[in-house]
Amino acid sequence: MSEKLRILTPEFMVALKQGMLKPILERVQKDHTLMLAIRDGYVNIYYRGGNILKATKNGDSYKTFFAVQYAKSEQVVANPEEDIRNKADAQKLVACFSERKNIMDEYFAGRSKTTEQEFQQLVARENNNSSISNETEYFVSDIEVTVPHLTRFDIVAIRWLASQRKKGSNCRAALIEMKYGDGAIEGKAGLLEHLKDMAEFISNREKYTDLLKTMESQFNQLDELQLLDFNKGTSNAKVKLNPEDKPEVIFILANHNPRSTKLQKILSDPEFDKYEQLKLFDLILCLKLFRIRTTCKQHAHFNRVS
Repeated sequence: MSEKLRILTPEFMVALKQGMLKPILERVQKDHTLMLAIRDGYVNIYYRGGNILKATKNGDSYKTFFAVQYAKSEQVVANPEEDIRNKADAQKLVACFSERKNIMDEYFAGRSKTTEQEFQQLVARENNNSSISNETEYFVSDIEVTVPHLTRFDIVAIRWLASQRKKGSNCRAALIEMKYGDGAIEGKAGLLEHLKDMAEFISNREKYTDLLKTMESQFNQLDELQLLDFNKGTSNAKVKLNPEDKPEVIFILANHNPRSTKLQKILSDPEFDKYEQLKLFDLILCLKLFRIRTTCKQHAHFNRVS
């Protein structure tokens, strides 16, 4: 059975573009520390990889939530749950973002386990809507993607070469795993385990096709919300992913230590070779922070983050 697509209803899109949620969208458009992620009929807005706002449809209004676990016991969170019934309500909520950011900054201070999530959002920002995002050829459609009972992805993106944007069908899917530091590349959540999960998932044609449909729809909705900054020229093409096209599997190894032998040990493992030989995907390793080394002699381009 096909999974439901993680997309917004036409009504939700109208509320964001011109209705009661417009002040929230405008804040995200202007504030690159925020990321709007499209879910199944609702949105999450991320700050430093944490959820600063969740908005769901609630009858004639929209219910919003802030994760109060970010707050210390002595901190008072203004309006952690708020109904938005008009633009004035939304403007009032946007005014709380600075306070929420401060609360989240204190929460994240010294928490190394949240670093990967923060870098996921940074990858999305640099490639989707930064001052140099027009130089990229990858666009992030979602982060923290879970396929029930099968696998999860840190980032899913669409590769759309600048020279091929006259046609939306000239795209490829990119399934991305973020690893912060060499301690994260081994063991049960290491590179080899992820390759196994990727191969099994891509071989499940129904689930894989469902994911591609969601990625297409999310990209087109993000574009409609003006959250993607790139030169489309005179084309108004909508992206279209073909399940028969080979996807890319990308490992972004943030702050890789070139003196460590852990990575070379994994790359020399016959098990690693086995997944390359399957020909199910092209494998790309992206090192410190976004220097890309490919094992398939194919180049990719991610924006550099200094």
